[in-house]
Amino acid sequence: MSNSRAINSEKTKMLAVTGLMIAIAVIMAFTPLGTIPLPVVSVTIAILPAIITAMVLGFLPGLIVATAVGLCSMIRAYIMPTGILFPFIQNPLVSVFPRMLIAVTVFLVFKALINTKLPRAASIGVAAAAGSVTNTVAFLGVMWIIYAAPLHEAILTNPDIPHVTVWAFILSIVTSNAILEVIANTIIATLVVTALSKARLSKY
Repeated sequence: MSNSRAINSEKTKMLAVTGLMIAIAVIMAFTPLGTIPLPVVSVTIAILPAIITAMVLGFLPGLIVATAVGLCSMIRAYIMPTGILFPFIQNPLVSVFPRMLIAVTVFLVFKALINTKLPRAASIGVAAAAGSVTNTVAFLGVMWIIYAAPLHEAILTNPDIPHVTVWAFILSIVTSNAILEVIANTIIATLVVTALSKARLSKY
């Protein structure tokens, strides 16, 4: 009986935290809390709920939250379009699929490191950084594969940004926004996951 109660309690805790992370993901997606706006794109910290959940609760809850993050991004592109990238983000392959990969990467990296001699905080940080890099590479990579020509046209017809090649445009994002995103997501995720672990809300 006690084992059954413990299992039910664990499931309830997992559902509660997953629901909370989805709610946070929605809030971050549709308010300024999830992005640091810049002229061309935004420094995204809205992926934090996906990164955190994959480490705290595991792969499946992390994948659910990551999917929610991607769906929020896609919906935002329809109802709150800004910048030259939002027409492309309306495609779920660009907005949802890369976010789902975050959960895969974060979970696998975290599980691989957590049982090593590496300090726990370092394991969390490396996994968070890996998730953020995965998001950037998958997002820009998929967008380039599908929309290279339309993106180039959008760059050339936009008076607010330099008229450069698609590769130069992507490189500018990687060297500016992506680095800031990795730093921000790594620091915040490490602090939050550590706090949740101390509160015994972490599965690992």
